[in-house]
Amino acid sequence: MSNIDTARSAYEAFGNGDLEALKEMMAEDGTWLTSDELPLGGETHGRDQIIGNFAQLPNYWSSFSVEPEEFIDAGEWVVVRGTQRASHNGDSFEAPFAHLIKFADGKIARGEFYADSAKAAKVLA
Repeated sequence: MSNIDTARSAYEAFGNGDLEALKEMMAEDGTWLTSDELPLGGETHGRDQIIGNFAQLPNYWSSFSVEPEEFIDAGEWVVVRGTQRASHNGDSFEAPFAHLIKFADGKIARGEFYADSAKAAKVLA
């Protein structure tokens, strides 16, 4: 399976709430980076902790989705552009995102999530 195929499968698994399938696509010692301004933000190490954080998203959001629109092959990296949508207590936001996903030995080794964290923080406030 190519890195692009794995990235597509990872987004599909996340969107379907299949965190166990997503976990199998990640390197055991993987790293995930997101904005420090958000709950569960910062740098997270290890696929168990990363998946654990994903599992906690419903504690903060009534709904949360990332909808990829483009996958760009950049060698050991895949760039994913798309739209993030979320709601909390009747407020919601929509914003573009870019994810940088690094692969090693066919597994997701690093994810870097870039989006409009100010919009998300405003909805959570």
